[in-house]
Amino acid sequence: MLRLSFIVGYGGSMLPVLAKVAEEEAKKLGFEYLVTSDAAASAHADFLKESDAVLIYTYQLAPEVESAIRRSRAKVVVSLNPEYHPDIARGRPDLWIETRRYFVTGGEKNLRNVVRLLLRELGVAVEVQDVEPIPWDGIYHPKYGVFTDLEEYTRRYEKRGEETVGILFYRTNWLYGNTKHVDRLIEEFEKEGVNVIAVFTYGFRDDILKAPSKEESAARYFIRGGRPVVDAVVNLTSFFILDRGRWTLDPNRMRVADGVGLLKILNVPIITPAQSSRQTVREWLDSPEGIDYMSQVYYVVMPEVDGGIEPFFLVGTRVNRDGAKVADVYEPHVSYLVRRVKRWIRLSRKPPSERKIAIVLINPPCKGLEANVGVGLGLDVPESVVRLLKRLRELGYNVGGEIPENGQALIKLILSRKAISEFRWTSVETIVKSGGAVGFVDLDTYMQWFNELPPDVREKIVKDWGHPADVLGGRFNKLFVGMVYQGKFVIPGVVFGNVLIMPQPKFGCAGPRCDGRVCRILHDPTISPPHQWLAAYRWATRVFGADVLIHFGTHGALEFRPGKGVGLDVSSWPEISVDDVPHLYVYAFTNPMEGVIAKRRSYAVIIDHLYPPMDTAEVFEQLEKLVNDYWRAKQNGNYEQAKILYAKIREEAEKAHIKPRVKTDDPDDYVEEVHNYLRMVSDTEINLGLHIFGHPTSDVEKLARYGITIFLKDTARYPSVVRALAEYLGFDYDELRRRPWDVNKLGMTNDELLKKLKEMAYSVSKRLVESGYTSAGLTEEAVVKAVEEVRTAFGL
Repeated sequence: MLRLSFIVGYGGSMLPVLAKVAEEEAKKLGFEYLVTSDAAASAHADFLKESDAVLIYTYQLAPEVESAIRRSRAKVVVSLNPEYHPDIARGRPDLWIETRRYFVTGGEKNLRNVVRLLLRELGVAVEVQDVEPIPWDGIYHPKYGVFTDLEEYTRRYEKRGEETVGILFYRTNWLYGNTKHVDRLIEEFEKEGVNVIAVFTYGFRDDILKAPSKEESAARYFIRGGRPVVDAVVNLTSFFILDRGRWTLDPNRMRVADGVGLLKILNVPIITPAQSSRQTVREWLDSPEGIDYMSQVYYVVMPEVDGGIEPFFLVGTRVNRDGAKVADVYEPHVSYLVRRVKRWIRLSRKPPSERKIAIVLINPPCKGLEANVGVGLGLDVPESVVRLLKRLRELGYNVGGEIPENGQALIKLILSRKAISEFRWTSVETIVKSGGAVGFVDLDTYMQWFNELPPDVREKIVKDWGHPADVLGGRFNKLFVGMVYQGKFVIPGVVFGNVLIMPQPKFGCAGPRCDGRVCRILHDPTISPPHQWLAAYRWATRVFGADVLIHFGTHGALEFRPGKGVGLDVSSWPEISVDDVPHLYVYAFTNPMEGVIAKRRSYAVIIDHLYPPMDTAEVFEQLEKLVNDYWRAKQNGNYEQAKILYAKIREEAEKAHIKPRVKTDDPDDYVEEVHNYLRMVSDTEINLGLHIFGHPTSDVEKLARYGITIFLKDTARYPSVVRALAEYLGFDYDELRRRPWDVNKLGMTNDELLKKLKEMAYSVSKRLVESGYTSAGLTEEAVVKAVEEVRTAFGL
């Protein structure tokens, strides 16, 4: 009796249907069959060895499974993706194309024809029908059915309100009834008065099957007449959002998207909840890290490359009795997702004059300085905030009657009012007396917010910081209590119309009672933020009524508060803190490692800013000259002069507190160590001031030095500018650096030559910047002319 085996991976959505049709066909045609997931295939190695035909739809096979197939008697072995397992394929070379068309098109009739096609290849006289067409994409609704025309769906659909959200999910979920997560979102959105256009898509453009990419599906159903018909998109697919190539055997097919035209036309938030293809909801809840690493790659990292935001956990997977993975929904986040999407839509629809903005300034604790508020890596935060206020006023936002003239005035205002968190030199009484409190939170109000927290969070914060009633009632150890005044939490800050500027809440500093040793939370990621933290964030979102939170500057403490690593739950403090309010984070583009932490753990839309212009340190010039003169004297045989120079070098080095580590009394060793130290210092990059958000410098000198500084070191793709100039002049750059004290043909030490080349590069760069050259205008002729100037400068 013939034996057929089907090994299915990628979640195995079709396993129940495939098993059903295989059973029915087996009863009629008399054969034995195996339908199994790739994960369970190892248990059926004996059956595989005796199989006459094997169909493989997975990228991975266990070694024992692959071995069984290789040793089997099968005349036909078909891998539906020829990139995987091509060496074990048997039968007609083009069979995989025909079989794949039936299998991937899917549905009961087409899967039945897959079974019959394999039987026919084995010589069984059986009819194989043409592929039954099934839509590759379309609009799905559990009540109204499936539509492949947006206009028809719009006519049939009963509108719930003025707002519309698009949902993008995989075709296989619709085709095989795995739509629990989609149905729940549709239900919840419609209950909240939001219209839904839920679109299923094949996902990848496939020219063989004529299947569209998810980008093409989104454009077809979310855009009409060149304008979006949705106010937001919830993306429930994995991988990239944009089309990154056709289905092809080219291994480079996923590298480059043609453009971001779809995103520009849509111009709406694309919420991409985190999902796990390997964990149930229970397994995810039990994991301190959050979702598994492979699901992070597919459902978090790759979608965010194309603009996906807010990866809070929504869907896990469980395996049903047929071996298929089905959606396991995390119910608390269904309503949370709907609330966040509605807040994004409300933000976009509100007139600018009515929008409320809460700007959070970073103020690292335990610095002992009040003026530490408003810091940010490479960013002039106060000046940036003032310019933002001025720009908001131009755009019609309500920023009050008078705003500070500049960043210095803003900081003076904040410090004069003591609108800061309670630190070593500032008591809460001083803050209130000086006018630095914009609000207070009493016990009753706070307890409403506190009781919203999950039980485990409430228990932990009470354990760490005491009960709120004891804290506000003065019955808890005052060493660990801050920002409490007359039985209320104090909310510091300043308000300009509809804009609140507040320091990030305290998270462990003991304030004026600090003895320099008590830091209960600063270096312990397991301790909850204190009660005032929650009070301040909730006051901003619930009382002040912020439509958007903006954390201004790299980086604060929010994204490092306790909770899961990626794929947060309702007990994770970053999620608790931002509430359901859209969150923007102004972040240095030079710090992507921590930027993605802020993006993923605090649901932030990162607004990058430039790093300030940079230069290399030019210090110890007199000492550098002495060192070069020393080596030149040595090589010219002027040993008495070298002794005098050596003494001067020691004197200057001691004045500069440079202490070379030398094992001998040899002057050469000493001078060489001094030179190594000077080289290390001169290679150090330093900032030329701070960047102002949205206002890059136009200073010619700074731009010229910044441009050259970027190219001072070799990279994997480009040589350093000094190397290029040195080699152009006929020098061996590596030899110049290896032997910096040697005197070369120009009568300089190699070190002097390198420095001269760097200065020449700066000079040429400055002239090019002054001339208005851009990357487009920097012609080969201009470069050759500039380099010829270098040759002339050296008399070559």
